[in-house]
Parts: sequence; C-alpha cells; structure tokens
Amino acid sequence: MTAAQQAPAGGRSYGGQTADQRDAERRRRLLGASLELIGTKGYAATTIERICTTANVSTRHFYLIHDSKESAFIDLYDQLTAASYRKVESSLAQTQGRGLDERVAKAFMAYFAPMLEDERVARISFVEIMGAGPRVEALRIGYRERLVAMVRVEGGGAAARGEIRDRDFRLAALALAGAVTTIAYDWMLHPDRCPASELEQALAELAADLLTR
Repeated sequence: MTAAQQAPAGGRSYGGQTADQRDAERRRRLLGASLELIGTKGYAATTIERICTTANVSTRHFYLIHDSKESAFIDLYDQLTAASYRKVESSLAQTQGRGLDERVAKAFMAYFAPMLEDERVARISFVEIMGAGPRVEALRIGYRERLVAMVRVEGGGAAARGEIRDRDFRLAALALAGAVTTIAYDWMLHPDRCPASELEQALAELAADLLTR
C-alpha cells in the first residue's frame, strides 16, 4: 500500500498532522490574531498582512481559509457571538419554570459575561462590528433576529402563564437590543467607565424592566 493510500481522508499526513488538521490549526491562530489586533487596534487599522504575521501564517494559507479581511472578521464575530448564545441557552435551561424577570436577568448576564470578561471581545461586539461591511452587518442582524425570537418565546410564555400582560414582544426585544448596544458602546468609549460587573447587572435589570413592566 502506498503512502497516499495510507493517508487519512483529511489528506496526506505531514509532521503528524493531516491537511485538514493543519488548516484547523492555522484557522485557530488566525482567529487568535484577529481577536488581539481588532480587539485592541480596531478593524480599520488591522491588515491581512498584520494578522498573518501575528498568527505566523502565510498570506497564501490565509487566502485558502478566508477570501478577505471581512471574511476573517465574520469568522471571529460568529465564533464569539455563538459562544454567548450558547450560554444564554444554558441559562434558560437551568432556570426553566422560574419567573420571567429572573430568567431574563440571568440570561442577559450569561450573554454578556464573555464580552465583559475580555475588553477585546466587548470592543469587537459593540464597536468594531459597526460599519465593518455588509456581510458583517447581515450576520449582526441575523443574531439580533435570533434574540428577538427568543424574547418573543419567553414573553409569550410568561403572558400565557399570567405573569405579565401580552403585547408585541418583537418591539420590546428591538428596544432592548437598541438600548443595550447604545449603552455598551458608550461604556467601551469611556476610559473612566464603571466596572464590567456593574454594567452587566444594570443591563440585566434593564432587560427585566423592559419585558416585565
């Protein structure tokens, strides 16, 4: 049997790794470099060449993974935001059967935790995401619609249980999303901002107020 026949489906092994494994490792390093550079220097100031140098990945291999800087940013933003939504889903599962005010507050605290634990993530999520490109904006809107859907489900369920009055929870969700984005954006721009834990608690209380009162 030849070496090619012995190679796994992911391609010929080199240095103990298949081609797919090497690509996955390069993508991991590119994500890390993009987080550091965009999260500290900003999207506009970050170049593909700088990302590649920081990640120790050639530009040739960069373009095998991403077709542009915007694509690299989409990959990063998608990964960061998806992680926050997984925490929201876990929080909602853990508070099943409890009142809407508690469920909403804990869910929002879970959502913001990854962003406020790392100021690079917060900057990307609330500052750099704005105006980064049409594809990035489409992804942001997609995640916003996911938030709206979750709020409508939770609000509708609470109304059915008689906890709150029934109303158009889409409007409440949009108002919440707009308020949260504005507040978090303002927080990121001020060097004398309050501790992240205070902001997180204030946003959770705002969410509960908008949806339950």
